[in-house]
Amino acid sequence: MVEQKYIGVISSVNSGLITILLDPKISSLKREINGKTYYIGQIGTYILIPMGTIVLLGMVSDLKKEDVVVNGQSQQRYIILASMVGTVKNGRFERGVSIFPVVDMPVFFAEDADLAVAFAVYQRYGFSIGQVSLFENQRAYLDANKFFGKHIAVLGSSGSGKSCAVASILQKVSKYPDTNIIVLDIHNEYHKAFEGSCNHLDIGEFELPYWLMNFDELREMFIDDKDENASSQITVLKDLVIMSKKGKNPEMSAMITIDTPVYYDISEIRAKLQFMDSEKITMGNVVREGPFYGKFARFLVRLDGKLNDPRYAFMFRLKNYIQSAAINDLLSKILGSDGSAQVTILDMSGVPFDIVNTIVSLLARLIFDFNFWNPNRRDFPILLVFEEAHNYLPSTGTLTASARKTVERIAKEGRKYGVSCMIVSQRPVEVSETILSQCNNYVVMRLTNPLDQNYIKRLVPDTFASLTDVLPSLRTGEALVVGEAISMPLRVQIDFPNPEPDSSDIRFYEKWKQSDAKTTIAEVVTRWWKQEKVK
Repeated sequence: MVEQKYIGVISSVNSGLITILLDPKISSLKREINGKTYYIGQIGTYILIPMGTIVLLGMVSDLKKEDVVVNGQSQQRYIILASMVGTVKNGRFERGVSIFPVVDMPVFFAEDADLAVAFAVYQRYGFSIGQVSLFENQRAYLDANKFFGKHIAVLGSSGSGKSCAVASILQKVSKYPDTNIIVLDIHNEYHKAFEGSCNHLDIGEFELPYWLMNFDELREMFIDDKDENASSQITVLKDLVIMSKKGKNPEMSAMITIDTPVYYDISEIRAKLQFMDSEKITMGNVVREGPFYGKFARFLVRLDGKLNDPRYAFMFRLKNYIQSAAINDLLSKILGSDGSAQVTILDMSGVPFDIVNTIVSLLARLIFDFNFWNPNRRDFPILLVFEEAHNYLPSTGTLTASARKTVERIAKEGRKYGVSCMIVSQRPVEVSETILSQCNNYVVMRLTNPLDQNYIKRLVPDTFASLTDVLPSLRTGEALVVGEAISMPLRVQIDFPNPEPDSSDIRFYEKWKQSDAKTTIAEVVTRWWKQEKVK
């Protein structure tokens, strides 16, 4: 049996890859062992290198046939490149290698039985996300604590099965009574996947009061940094907000700062700004313009645009949240009245696109600040899921910076306070590198764009960079899983969610042949006028 699994010897070694020269007697890469067919050198399969009492495990990343010179003669030989992924010692698998092999050591390919100990290393957690590709009856088990507690990136092109993968992973833990998952859902895809078992909040119909915004978020929403009077607007707005907060909350006046989440009246602030913008001072018989005359004209236009726009009514036309204590009710809706909502879907599909960034910043910061001040944070971990993250967590740009800054802070500090992130995106190259670099676990699905592929290569450890070459060829729902939570990099067919999210493609051809419902233009226009979302 050992002879049947022998494939060749090591010809070169470096810190990232080993090169294996296959035995010249191998005429066929196909092997039959224990009733199963194996293919030597198949991308994603594994090789074994015995070294005394331990066995090194490597993953095949490249197979080629080249002319090599052996004993002064040129001959064609198969060559395999493999990344070292772990060590089997005393029957237990350990990540990484402490001892590297040397040239001329024999190499063997691994069958299913050889890999059982590695695949099952985290089986005790009982958390499996799918089937290991290329290996029958082998489940991909993860260390659930390291997976959810160390930030996750789920990346893949449109149509790769990304939404289904996210829904499947979250469904596996949503059954626990104290699970806390909050999904910022841009397109309202996930309500269907958790219908009847989640807390669904439509942000467009739900009051999210302006007075919860910190000053950076206020500044981004109302002040144009290109305005020549921007510095004056910032200074005066800051003073007026603090004064209003203290005036409306006299019992907390001594402790209030510009970012304290307490109620203030924005209409009063607008009136004062209007007065200052048009103020004229009479000195003797001379009428002069006030110190801020005309300096708030553009600011007031931007402010009025938001206050009078019905799309922003959920922020500025408050009916319920007009006192500071209302923050308790708001947090109860998001986190559950008993402090545990399992899964909360924050449906942002009705939010105006131009303030999605500000809303994401506000919601993420609110949740982070809650656990920052929570004395029981270690018993109340929260997972924040950022769907379509490239839309509001850009790699560059200052005009939409508040969400990026907030999530970058969570990515750097969140784990200390029991707040973890799941970043979901189809364009990883457009997402803040600071955020993605803080992720310790990557679920990378099919990526067809070369820029995205190269970006992923920079993010994963050098040892596994060559494995990303398989990204364009992954099947729908299949992912390359790399990170601290998994024993070794694995190609995994993610379990299909039940129920599935509302993310399936529209069947153009079938609907062109015969549609189920007819479109009435007048009805659509009426909805358009009324801004009524399609349920």
